[in-house]
Amino acid sequence: MASGVYVGYSDQVLRDVFDIPGWGIAYVVGLSVLAELAALFPLLLVSDRWRPLHPRVLAPLAWTASGVVVLVALWQLVVAFTVESRTYMSSGTAETVWGFTFAPLLAIPVLMTAVTWSYAKRHRARGTSGSGS
Repeated sequence: MASGVYVGYSDQVLRDVFDIPGWGIAYVVGLSVLAELAALFPLLLVSDRWRPLHPRVLAPLAWTASGVVVLVALWQLVVAFTVESRTYMSSGTAETVWGFTFAPLLAIPVLMTAVTWSYAKRHRARGTSGSGS
């Protein structure tokens, strides 16, 4: 949207609703950066080489992030099925493409929770065995 690629919205909707061109570009780019940072967060949980936070701090943070991701995914499902969210799409094809594009995102909460569970289990096992690294 920010770069001018057609994503299913008319030019009028982009201008009036999303303020593109304008401040909407900063919002879309900022949201993309935030999404990338969130996508990189699980790497902290699967790599033992680089630990910026102690496991006692990182595990609760990961469970919190996992819970937030689940809530956001549920909210997105609510928004996706409301009439209000569909009124800006310019065609049925755009809605179909939107659906296929965003459907895989529903796997993120499940995957984040699995990685968090694995991390917590791995570090709990290390703590009880007495072998520290």
